[in-house]
Amino acid sequence: MQRIGFATRRLLPVVFALLLSVLCAAAQAQDSRNSFDRNLELGEAALRHGNYAQAKAYFEQAEHLPGADAAEVNAGIAMAELQLGHYDAARQRETKVLDLASNARERAEAHSLIGTAWLRESYDAPPDIEKLHAAEKEFEQAVALDPVFDHAYFDLGTVLSQEGREADGASAYKKSIEAAGNNPASAVGLPLARERVSPEFTAARTTGQPVSSASLRGRFVLLDYWATWCAPCIHALPLIRQLARYFPPDQFVVISIDEDSDQAPWTSFISQHQMDWIQVWDKNSNIYHAFGLSTGPELSIPRYVFLDPDGFILRIYHGTDHLGVMAGQIVRTVSHPPTDAPPRP
Repeated sequence: MQRIGFATRRLLPVVFALLLSVLCAAAQAQDSRNSFDRNLELGEAALRHGNYAQAKAYFEQAEHLPGADAAEVNAGIAMAELQLGHYDAARQRETKVLDLASNARERAEAHSLIGTAWLRESYDAPPDIEKLHAAEKEFEQAVALDPVFDHAYFDLGTVLSQEGREADGASAYKKSIEAAGNNPASAVGLPLARERVSPEFTAARTTGQPVSSASLRGRFVLLDYWATWCAPCIHALPLIRQLARYFPPDQFVVISIDEDSDQAPWTSFISQHQMDWIQVWDKNSNIYHAFGLSTGPELSIPRYVFLDPDGFILRIYHGTDHLGVMAGQIVRTVSHPPTDAPPRP
């Protein structure tokens, strides 16, 4: 048997100590990474639930851990600062992201958030034209970096409209729809599922002509449930306007269904804003409740219901957080309708 020499025996403790040190360092690094990931997850969850101060705290904890992804952390802090109304701090964080971003999409998102900070800050009365110009520049850089960034096109349209450039704003809103149709994110969940047959309904248009579920057969339909008192509904209005004009009326039609309790504000609003697509007033919210859009008597709007040519509900969209996904799915579905849809029962 070969014997271990004296010198070798003396080295063994040193080797074991070094090995133990390496293993401890690796374990610490893994613990640090796990802690970073956990703080990042908590920060993102806090953002989703509107707890912006807590989100900022979680991201800042992650920022001080070794090996942290600085671009990701700075972007999270920037979003929290934006929602807290700390616009300059948000811009400073996203400027760091621009230096750290690894791809065009990350840089586009950074420019978009910087633009959003300028846009929100410009809302102080009277509107600050210089801040609007700064926002316009950022959104233009965002769409140049990512041509399918539909949300940035939408925000660019908002800025241009605020600047009084209505035609340019309308063009940007239309490009938002085109970009959404080409955005891979809008393909998630396609083809859309036929959930159930829509309930039958009849309502009077502003022209006095009736519109009914039966009269819509053969066309894709978007039902836009809104009200003059609903700020998110009004925010989405420019996109709805462009969707109403995007396809020939024999392929796709938008019907805006107003949920005001009185007709007077509705008729005044649609006249003032030249809402020249199909408009109906939903007396006592009968159509809204027939579609089962709320479990109780209270309304939750905006709601968007996408119907296929046979009157099946393909999808119900809640709120305005997914306007781009909605526009993209509509464009993809109407442009390439399924040919193997089951017959209407």
